[in-house]
Amino acid sequence: MKKLSIALLLVVSLTLAACGGEAATTAPSTDNGAATSAPSTGGGSSTLTIDAAAGGTLAFAATAAETTAGEVTVTFNNPGALAHNLVIVKPGEEQAAVDASMASAPDFLPPADKSLGHSKTIAAGASDTFTVSLQPGTYSFICTYPAHYAAGMKGTLTVK
Repeated sequence: MKKLSIALLLVVSLTLAACGGEAATTAPSTDNGAATSAPSTGGGSSTLTIDAAAGGTLAFAATAAETTAGEVTVTFNNPGALAHNLVIVKPGEEQAAVDASMASAPDFLPPADKSLGHSKTIAAGASDTFTVSLQPGTYSFICTYPAHYAAGMKGTLTVK
């Protein structure tokens, strides 16, 4: 039974890979939950994956991420036990984004003028994808759900 399950998983995986169409170059995955980024085949665009920390912690799995300038497709995964969001802001504008997000309960997302881009607020086990245009520089990524940023749910995004 165990061999049949493994064989079935392999067949499904290979089938999905073959049906993927135009594949993007992917960055190697890491076991430590680090954010990953990879250039896309579209030129001038890239993908970025950022995960919330597992369990009930108020943290991201990695506190640093890197990507290339241009259109960036960001996937935010929430394996944790609490609702979270991912908001990209300029350094120094973190608290303004958090404060502005309080008016948008129950999602707690800042208005467009307070962030460069953001995910939806997602429940445990969910994912969300959004696209943001970024110039080279350093940015912050934060969770604006109440008390999460204050507890340390933040990271640094370097765009080259």
